[in-house]
Amino acid sequence: MALLSLHKVTKYYGAQCVLQGIGWGIDPGRHVGLIGANGTGKTTMLQLITGDLSPDEGEVSRRRDLRVGYLTQDAHLTSTNSVLDEALSSFERIHELERQLRQAESALEQARGDAEETERRLGQYGRLEEAYERAGGYTYQHRAQTVLHGLGFTDNDLSLPVRVLSGGQKTRLRLGKLLLGDADLLLLDEPESHLDVAATEWLEEYITDHPAAILLVSHDRYFLDRTVNRITELEDLGLENFPGNYTQAMAVKAERLKARQREYDQQQAFIKEREEFIRRTIEGVKTKQAQGRRSHLARLERIEKPRTKHRTASLNFGSMKRSGRDVLMLEDLSKSYGTRTLFSELDFIQHLGDRVGLIGYNGAGKTTLLRMIVGQETPSTGTIRLGTGVDIGYYDQERASLTGERSVLNELWSVRPAMNEGAVRNLLGRFLFRGDDVFKQVSLLSGGEQGRLALAKLILEEPNFLVLDEPTNHLDIQSRQALEHALADYPGTLMVASHDRYFLDQTVNALLVFEQDGVSHWEGTYSEYRAFKEEQRLAAAKEKEREKASRRKREPAAYDPRKKERKEQRMMAEALEAAIRKKEAEIARLEGDLGEEGTFSDHETVSRVGNAYVRARQELEDLYVEWEVVTMELED
Repeated sequence: MALLSLHKVTKYYGAQCVLQGIGWGIDPGRHVGLIGANGTGKTTMLQLITGDLSPDEGEVSRRRDLRVGYLTQDAHLTSTNSVLDEALSSFERIHELERQLRQAESALEQARGDAEETERRLGQYGRLEEAYERAGGYTYQHRAQTVLHGLGFTDNDLSLPVRVLSGGQKTRLRLGKLLLGDADLLLLDEPESHLDVAATEWLEEYITDHPAAILLVSHDRYFLDRTVNRITELEDLGLENFPGNYTQAMAVKAERLKARQREYDQQQAFIKEREEFIRRTIEGVKTKQAQGRRSHLARLERIEKPRTKHRTASLNFGSMKRSGRDVLMLEDLSKSYGTRTLFSELDFIQHLGDRVGLIGYNGAGKTTLLRMIVGQETPSTGTIRLGTGVDIGYYDQERASLTGERSVLNELWSVRPAMNEGAVRNLLGRFLFRGDDVFKQVSLLSGGEQGRLALAKLILEEPNFLVLDEPTNHLDIQSRQALEHALADYPGTLMVASHDRYFLDQTVNALLVFEQDGVSHWEGTYSEYRAFKEEQRLAAAKEKEREKASRRKREPAAYDPRKKERKEQRMMAEALEAAIRKKEAEIARLEGDLGEEGTFSDHETVSRVGNAYVRARQELEDLYVEWEVVTMELED
């Protein structure tokens, strides 16, 4: 049974129709990627599902007990909790069971001396304790810490008040709470947008194994490929469903488009043949045949011509002067802020035509390096030299090159005032600014529109060294593809920082990798780099196993305090497990005593056994908590 269904749903904003006649549903456990160009109604779909919006026509049916979790891009946390406590607040069911367990213990104490009431209360306590264990009551704190660490929070971050977090950190915390909650359906609107590559890859694995149904809005094709098993695309007021991940779905879409084109071509040939017959015979002896075929054509349901091309930003970087062979030289470069060093001893040479991508964790210094290259920041030590004839074109993710008070048209004219209006409009049209769009004020444009405008300005500048900082932010998939196509033909030198791994695979052939221990250089694509790192990880794991096996065959090694500590922790864990088994046996014996009819003939015995049972249950819970702490230390 579907968790949720849309039946012939239509939605208007004023006179503009956004969605028309939508029929769609999602089943339990299904992971679906919702894609479409900006403005096609993805957010509207999510709000219809949550009930924040109501359809103008049709209806939205939800399972009666459906629990929905919704990650938006604009909501904010205002909690006074710490980061960890805020994450733990997601376990509402467990906290409620904890409260009920405390109440049940208190009720057991008050029932002392009443054999029948004690028996009833003990049964209730046992059922609650079993439900608590099934809900993960003994492991939920560890789960919360694992998710927070996966999303990029450090141990020191966990005690921070929520109010001091940045906007990106709050979004990550809200995502963590949703992942830890018990929703049947998760609506995730670009959950990867505030994550670095490492956290995004962790999230991919976590989502893949998540039991809830997930509707995922994303422009990150690599992310979609690794997380979803179905694609729903919004286009031309309707939607179409495809099996598989993004890459598989687009292959199916291409085949469907070819089939529709064949059907259209065949029908057009059929119509042309019939019309020719009618033209030749309408006045002759075969007039009745011609009239019959004309009547048939009038009743024929015409196949709409497939749209093989959509409006996308058609980018062309034009001509530019050639630079020298050595474009960029970094020598013993370092950058620090106070006592914090981002990177040091960086030596790198970029040659003419090299296409280099910058990857690494947030805050590693990628944007700082780009700003140093374009002269907006100075290095702490070392030198940066540009080669002969190098003209830099810089795209910053904050789009600081744009002037908010100008119109779109005037913004481009500011680069080349001598251009005639027709030429400027023609260029803007290739970036999807048409008609009155060119008179819009820059400050009123969406993030994606501002991004396209900033790229248009770069084209007019005709740089031979492009330095791009997160150029795909706020761009939909079609615009990203257009940018990839343009960069594929770009004859100059390219350096780009991006979290979009699919984009990097299409545009660069070398990487500067920012890691905790420094910056390394990799020759190859991102996918090749990731495959290499995975091979390294597997090889290291195998080597570790071989070393363990070899050590077991040799004599005991020299004294190692860490080894002794681990041994003591293992012994402690084993001792706690033995104590837990012993305590469980004691509880089983006490339950047997309480189940005997003779026990309830003596109020004093009932009270003594009942109190012993309550104490044993509490001691067992304490043992579980202590065991969890020790096992977590061993895992770390």
